[in-house]
Amino acid sequence: MKKLKIAAVLASAMVLVSCGGGGDVAGDVGEMSLTPDEVKYGPTSDCSVVTGESFWVTINGGQAPFRIHNTFPSFMQIDRTETTGKDPRFKVTLLGRCGEDISVAVFDYHSKQANIEITVEYKEPDE
Repeated sequence: MKKLKIAAVLASAMVLVSCGGGGDVAGDVGEMSLTPDEVKYGPTSDCSVVTGESFWVTINGGQAPFRIHNTFPSFMQIDRTETTGKDPRFKVTLLGRCGEDISVAVFDYHSKQANIEITVEYKEPDE
């Protein structure tokens, strides 16, 4: 009976070691991406026409909580700096400026990063 208990303890220890030892780190949670990962407006000769245009971005994969970093606050407004839950997402509202490849960076619990690139293309007005 004593040998059976020892065998059970050893088997349990081997299972725990083989899965990484437990703890709060879940390991590789796969790739992280954003939908959409790119948004383009224009070309336009009047960048103010996009003022107030907004869209939702959904976070796919990764490990919550997610931190959202607005890299160009004078170009766009983000409705939150952190999100979590079953369907993590955030809203981007444009502030009427032109620019190319302006990004929003999203970081998960493990500091994996995904970006969305936003462009409002400027075109010289016709004469």
